[in-house]
Parts: sequence; structure tokens; C-alpha cells
Amino acid sequence: MSSLRNAVKRKTHKERAQPTARKHLGLLEKKKDYKQRAVNYHKKEDRIKALETKASMRNPDEFYFGMNNSEVKGGKHRSTDKKHMEDNAATLGAEAVKIMKTQDLKYLRSAVERERKKGVRMKSSLH
Repeated sequence: MSSLRNAVKRKTHKERAQPTARKHLGLLEKKKDYKQRAVNYHKKEDRIKALETKASMRNPDEFYFGMNNSEVKGGKHRSTDKKHMEDNAATLGAEAVKIMKTQDLKYLRSAVERERKKGVRMKSSLH
């Protein structure tokens, strides 16, 4: 008997649309929208709570060498390695930079040639 009850078509209940008088308030939030927003909120909340516990359990004597190569600007940690590279480029001079760029181009050309030859070898092994 239960199989017949499951076979009967049931009416699908739809959610209401936003009344025209309230159109100026924007889209009407449906249950699925609320659910998605709530899940995201709770995920963020959990993540923040986990970070807070991690920070509270942190050892103040802990040290990493990465701490020497980083700085805080505007409340965000940034690596200073790029800064040192830019300083080195300024001290090298135009001629040295030009030589380095040509060496890079030569390497790229040789890599392309190597790949081309590999492709030719693979094609020849097919026949």
C-alpha cells in the first residue's frame, strides 16, 4: 500500500515572490538564500574562533627565520624578499641587467628547441 502512496504526484509548494509594493526594498531573501548566508557566516565564525585559540596557545618564544624577511604594513604581513631584489637590481646597473636578460632569453630559446626536438623524436617513434 505504501508504494502506491509514493507513486501519487504531490503538489510542489513554491515560495512567494516579492510584493510589488515592496520592490524598492530589493530582492526578497528566500530560505535557500538565508541558509547559504547562515552557513557561510558560521564557517567564518568557526575559522575566526580557531585562529583565536591558535593565537592564544602560541608560544611567545617561538622563532622562525621567515620573521626576519617579513614586515607588517597596514595590518598585513608582507614578505620583504621582493624589496631586497628590487634594491639589488638598482645597484647592479643597466649593463648587468641587460646581460642577465639576454641569458634568460638564451635559456628560453634552448628550452624551446629541446622540447621541439623531443616532439620530433616522439613523432618518428610512432611510424
